[in-house]
Amino acid sequence: MKNIKTAAILALLFLGTGKAFSQSRKTESTKGVEQSDNKKIQVEGVGHKLNYTLNGGTVEVEGGDNTVIIKGSAKKISVSGTGNKVYIDKVDKVAIEGGNNTVYYKSAGTKTGKPESALTGVGNKVVKQ
Repeated sequence: MKNIKTAAILALLFLGTGKAFSQSRKTESTKGVEQSDNKKIQVEGVGHKLNYTLNGGTVEVEGGDNTVIIKGSAKKISVSGTGNKVYIDKVDKVAIEGGNNTVYYKSAGTKTGKPESALTGVGNKVVKQ
């Protein structure tokens, strides 16, 4: 029970920090969704269902219940919040904070065939499809 409370508090803190940080950036934003350039995808908010193409950049997903589908590859995917799902063809590193987030991948650019993973929180997963 204590772990669930801690995860919920961390998720709220990350959401608040992400909101404050997003207000200081000078990129175009549409309803909390940003794609800064062809090398970095940023998604913030709740309930987005989005499709992107990426070739070797980075992905950041913050918020809750977002579904992000990416054709191509990413060097790193960072997810924070709750209930987010990211689908990607190829990824090297995955960092997840919060609760019940999942990154689905088809392949990894590592020797082991699995992405390097850092999972913090409850119910977070990195799953090969």
